[in-house]
Amino acid sequence: MSYNMYDMKTISVRELQHHLAKYLEQARRGQQVAVARRGTVVARIVPADVPSKGLAWPDSAARMKRLPLSGRVRGKSPSAVIGDLRRDRL
Repeated sequence: MSYNMYDMKTISVRELQHHLAKYLEQARRGQQVAVARRGTVVARIVPADVPSKGLAWPDSAARMKRLPLSGRVRGKSPSAVIGDLRRDRL
């Protein structure tokens, strides 16, 4: 069973199981196929996008090396801050 809906071919799951190679070839040529189970579309087979070169990820290690680190951070230690907070609650 297959019929066209909105210029997209709709096929049953059984049809897809029996003719998968045919529908993959159609997708490779740019066509879209909707897959229906009991009359409800549950999936679409669409052409794959053109492979990209990938995302340009920032070089985090190089950025960390450029940060101006002057050694220790000034101020109270975390344990001293927590101790002060605990004393305030008493």
